[in-house]
Amino acid sequence: MRPFWVRAAALLAGIVLVGIGISNMVAAELGVAPADVLSTGGAEQLGIGVGTMGWLAGITYTALAWLLRRPPSWGTVIGGVLVGIAINFGLAVLPETESLVWRVPMLLGGLAVVYCGISLGVASNLGTGPLELLMLAFGDRGVRVDVARWGIEAALLAGGLLLGGQIGVGTVLFLVLTGPVLARTLPPVVRFMGTEVLEKPTGIDA
Repeated sequence: MRPFWVRAAALLAGIVLVGIGISNMVAAELGVAPADVLSTGGAEQLGIGVGTMGWLAGITYTALAWLLRRPPSWGTVIGGVLVGIAINFGLAVLPETESLVWRVPMLLGGLAVVYCGISLGVASNLGTGPLELLMLAFGDRGVRVDVARWGIEAALLAGGLLLGGQIGVGTVLFLVLTGPVLARTLPPVVRFMGTEVLEKPTGIDA
């Protein structure tokens, strides 16, 4: 296993990358991740801020993972705080544009950066985001990573649509690609870190 400082650096880098990636997707205005569809729809229905809804949703995902015997760690808590800061920073510095010539690369680049960040954070085995925690909880029970992620994202999207959240091409891409991409990016990063992220490895060679 890599030294603690290497894995801690990977976790922090992953958190920042996820925040930057999400900010690019938001700025592109071509559709956000299913979790954000749920947050925007829920915020509108409850009359609360999107950020507040995001916190409530994150607590719910974490609680579900905990019930499945995948408890959170300090990295989960820190990540929940820092990723919001990274998103706000990214949105503050990214230029506004209506040209698809820039918005499409922002969306695709944002997706790639998010996947890199998730892979680093999960492989560090020091804590991960609430949704990744839930994904790993299902993985502990023999569900393939890509199947678990598809199911989670589909459920979030359905809930978001019922609550009136808006979707776009970016939402569809995130739903379709996240499971298969993570199933392929996690194994090499996990091997490099020398960690084991699943109790019963499936879909990840850990």
